[in-house]
Amino acid sequence: MIPESITHILNGLKRLVYLLIGPSEHFKLENQVFNAICLLAILIIGYDVPFNYYNGMETIAALFAGVLLALIFSYYLSRFKKKFRYSIILSSLLVLLALGSIYFLNNGIKGPSLLSLSIAFFMIMIISPRNQYWFWSILCLTTGLGLLFFEYKNPGLIQDTYKDRAAVFADIASSYIITIVVTFMGLFYLKTAYYKEKQDAEAKTAALERMNYEKTKFFSIIAHDLRAPLASIQSYMELFRMDILTKEEKEMMDKKLSNAICGTQEMLDNMLSWSRAELNEGKALMGVNKLYEALDSVIMIQKAASKEKQITLTAEIDPSLELFSNVHMLQLIVRNIIGNAIKFTPSDGLIELNASRYGKDCLIAIRDTGNGIPEENKSEIFTLKAQSTFGTANEKGIGLGLFLCKEYTLAQGGKIWFESQKGEGTVFYVSLPLSMNT
Repeated sequence: MIPESITHILNGLKRLVYLLIGPSEHFKLENQVFNAICLLAILIIGYDVPFNYYNGMETIAALFAGVLLALIFSYYLSRFKKKFRYSIILSSLLVLLALGSIYFLNNGIKGPSLLSLSIAFFMIMIISPRNQYWFWSILCLTTGLGLLFFEYKNPGLIQDTYKDRAAVFADIASSYIITIVVTFMGLFYLKTAYYKEKQDAEAKTAALERMNYEKTKFFSIIAHDLRAPLASIQSYMELFRMDILTKEEKEMMDKKLSNAICGTQEMLDNMLSWSRAELNEGKALMGVNKLYEALDSVIMIQKAASKEKQITLTAEIDPSLELFSNVHMLQLIVRNIIGNAIKFTPSDGLIELNASRYGKDCLIAIRDTGNGIPEENKSEIFTLKAQSTFGTANEKGIGLGLFLCKEYTLAQGGKIWFESQKGEGTVFYVSLPLSMNT
């Protein structure tokens, strides 16, 4: 296990790195890579300046010092002025020009300049836009071959600046180490970019598949579950119009008609809520709301509905609770859960709503003495895969309500879960953040 002090240092270094290369919310990945490469080049050339000076190559050290200043300026343009395109062109041309000049001052083909040119080409290809690949490839190839051809024709113009044999080995070894480090860093960023793009693509594919499934389910609900109650209503109206029913049959039909209308109304409310959530991309307009006031009207309506089934509904809410929530979403969550409890609780049953403080959250618990949820249905209870079910009075359900409850709870930064035993009832828990004033 990593000690906490080391973890703190590593997190601090990570924050520093992202501060230097630019935060991801303001910079694209390729811009961050360029800024990182600029910083790496600044470090490398910053090392080369004193290295060449103490190795007896004062002219090369001075040239590197000029390149260092120019790279710092390129980094400034990219990181702070966001002149990304100009920074790439300036830094790339500058590096090629500097390495071309150093080739003449640092033993030509016997020195490390060609190795440096190769690694410079690698880095340029990483940071440059795709439409510039051919330009930089041809320019780097022409520069290297041109230097070799020039030295072949004019060997006397190449200077031998090494003081001794040890300086040669030190310079070549240093260039080799830098090449390995730079190649590793470049490949690391390439791999990072590749896996990030791959993960983003997979996430988008999964999201599209989920949306496609939800829309298919949605239209299936419209085609089947909405058509059926409307057909029933039409049939009932026809029977009433024909006036062939007895008084008892009319009362029974009146009750069934009322249930069909209520079920259809609930279905339409949930469908419209789902549609609004999709259009707003699941975003909720949040505010500070008193829980008791937000749920008062919902509880009154649900008490009337529970009374029709001779079910006792009680509510105990701490009046001091204030939530940072969306009133519409909060009401829909509670309305759907209590509505389900009424639907699946037999006559003379009990439904209890309790809301209390739980740390920095408000915990709403809705307990019923209903039928409970079968074990095989528990895993899909909050998804659109949930199958249509009938309540204790043959009320129709479509499986959309609890899906919306979960979506809306998550949209408000909360959690929702349940506990249920077949034949012993169910408890739904909704945890939502309290306001800062509570």
